[in-house]
Amino acid sequence: MKKKICIIGCGTFGSYLLKRLLEKYGSQVDIAVVEIGNRKIQNESEIGLDSISENSTVSTDGRYFGFGGTSARWGGQALFFDDRDNPEKDAAWDEIIKINARHKNTVLKKLLGENINIELGENKNIKTGIWLKYTKRNMFSRLKKRELKNVKLLPEQRVTEFVFQDKKILKIICKSKNGNIEELAADEFYLTAGALESCRLLLDFNKKTGVLNNTDIGKNFGDHISTELFVVKNARPVIDGIDFTPTLYKGSLVTKRMIVKTDDGVVGFLHMVFNKNIKSFKFLKELLFGKRETTISFGEFLSGFVFLFNFVFYLFFKKKLYVDQSQWSFQLDMEQPVPNNNKLSLADKKDKYGEAALHIGWDISKKDLNAISEMRDKVELLLKKNKLEYTPLYNPASTSNKGEDVYHPVGCLRMGHDAGAVVDYKGKVKGVDNLYHFSTGIFPSAKSINPSAAVFCFVEECLERSGSGGREAGEYPKGMPVANSSSNGRARRLTGE
Repeated sequence: MKKKICIIGCGTFGSYLLKRLLEKYGSQVDIAVVEIGNRKIQNESEIGLDSISENSTVSTDGRYFGFGGTSARWGGQALFFDDRDNPEKDAAWDEIIKINARHKNTVLKKLLGENINIELGENKNIKTGIWLKYTKRNMFSRLKKRELKNVKLLPEQRVTEFVFQDKKILKIICKSKNGNIEELAADEFYLTAGALESCRLLLDFNKKTGVLNNTDIGKNFGDHISTELFVVKNARPVIDGIDFTPTLYKGSLVTKRMIVKTDDGVVGFLHMVFNKNIKSFKFLKELLFGKRETTISFGEFLSGFVFLFNFVFYLFFKKKLYVDQSQWSFQLDMEQPVPNNNKLSLADKKDKYGEAALHIGWDISKKDLNAISEMRDKVELLLKKNKLEYTPLYNPASTSNKGEDVYHPVGCLRMGHDAGAVVDYKGKVKGVDNLYHFSTGIFPSAKSINPSAAVFCFVEECLERSGSGGREAGEYPKGMPVANSSSNGRARRLTGE
């Protein structure tokens, strides 16, 4: 009898997982996919969900639903964690980095193709990433019709309950917008509904069962804090001899970022914002990232004719992005270290399905602000060293600095092998023998990368461990590290006490 597998959510991670399961098992398993949306990509409000947050827009602006989900809008930058993300040599982060290193090449081949010939070697504090080309970023669109032929797709179904008995999920209860109820049984369940909705579902599951009572579910919710530090004038984007101009490789954009950290180990990265005030470029970006309405008029678009000519010329003939050297800026994206006071929880408010909305308790702490100020001072020394003309934008003495979340939700479903961890290193949810979870929420913090591609490495790890010839499911190497409650190594090690 074939094993029955159910995937809950077919966005970025569910689509990648589905593709890899089909490649690994083919018709040897029965796969059902439950997706709240359909072929049309919709935001939170359009799909009928709800959330409450005083300071964050990660839910309303940063997540999408439907087959492919957020991957249809994200741009798809492939980056991975490495040793520079772990300056304090934390044991849990060491394991995360090892798993990234083990599966990085496989993931790159799956994302970019077998015949990639690009050097992603790391140089000191410079990290290289690849923005997937426009036609390849939607993970679901990579699935061919013949692959989907034997997959049971259940669109427009919202998972509302897990039926749980003897440490196993027996079946899930689904609800449509019109109130129709459907049940689906399986041997294994993969929860890939994104960090926010997956956490909301597991919070509700825990409310009914108490299985995750002793874990950190919903706690230490983090994101990158993004703020513009300096505008540089009349110069090429070259720092310490390294050119940060993005280049083109087979339709994908190759970019560089500079890793920065505080003296006590808080990690972030600097990236350059180019052509910010050029309206025609803004129009192109809005088009590229799926904006349904543009803020730029046709006349404003045409007024940038000289820029557009240079842009096209550089892209097609020089294989690089055209950069207006009159001004460009340094943008800092910084992790929020663990522990923090941010938290996801169930709200009393109900959404259109009659389910509890998610309350997102996110803020920028005094500790975060101190770290930003320290990094700002270090960047200013770098600018002076490179003799660049610049204007400061971030003023540590001011309370009106602009700091935003950038839709990289982490921490709420932290992985580890300790009592507080919600999932283990192969994605299995604690206390449940047949439920696995994959999203950016598994990472304690965001460190120096856009973390989506790093999640794919853990999908690969799970498939490898459960396959023949690999480690058996549930088996861990001796000496598996206990997760540390602090991403910068200063807080005590979690012991479950």
